[in-house]
Amino acid sequence: MLKILKNIVLQDRLTKIRNVKIDGIHFKAGLVEMGTLIGYEFASNMDIREVKVKTPLGIANGIKINDTENIVVVTVLRAAIPMVEGVMNVFDEAKYGMVGAWREKEPPFKVNVGYLKIPDINDKIVIIVDPMLATGNTMNLIIKELKKLGTPNRLAIFNVISTEEGVEKVLANHSEVEIYTCSIENKLKDGYIIPGMGDAGDIAFGKPIK
Repeated sequence: MLKILKNIVLQDRLTKIRNVKIDGIHFKAGLVEMGTLIGYEFASNMDIREVKVKTPLGIANGIKINDTENIVVVTVLRAAIPMVEGVMNVFDEAKYGMVGAWREKEPPFKVNVGYLKIPDINDKIVIIVDPMLATGNTMNLIIKELKKLGTPNRLAIFNVISTEEGVEKVLANHSEVEIYTCSIENKLKDGYIIPGMGDAGDIAFGKPIK
C-alpha cells in the first residue's frame, strides 16, 4: 500500500527543508516536525476503542488508540534520527531499534548492513523510518534482515520523498508493506533522487570525513 500524504502542513515543511539554503539546525527541526505529522497520519489508520475517563467534574466518553505499546520504531542511521524523534512524540510507548546501512557510491550501488539492534518484533507494528526511498535497494535489504528476526503484525515505512521505482521494488518484494511518503519523484542520478533534497544525513549532521 502506498499513501502519498497531501497534508498542507507537511507539504509546507517539505518545501522548507529541501531549500538549498537551509542550515542543519532548521533542517533537523523540520524533519522532527515531519516525523510527528506522519505519525499522526499513521495513527489515524490504527484501531481505537471507546473508553470512559474520570474528569474533576464527572465521567466523559473518550477513545484510546489500540496497540500503541506494541509499536517498534526502527531508525535507519544516521539520516532518520531527527524524523524518529518526531515519530516518538506521537508513539511515546513504542520500543526503539536501529539499523546501520549504507550504499556504495558506484553502480550497482551495493547495500551493506553493518549494525542491527532490534527489540522483539513478533506480532508487533514495525515502523521503519528513513527520509528518502530512492532505488529501494537499501530498504529491501533492511526489511529482509528484519524478517529474519521475527514476523511483524504490521510493517510500515515512513519517508519524506520516494521514487516510483523504489516504491515498486519494495512492494514487489514485500507486498504487505505500507509506505507513507510526502512526494513521489521519478528521476534518479547516481542513486540520488532529483530534485529530492540532497543527502539528508550530511545536511543534518555534517559531511563525514570518510
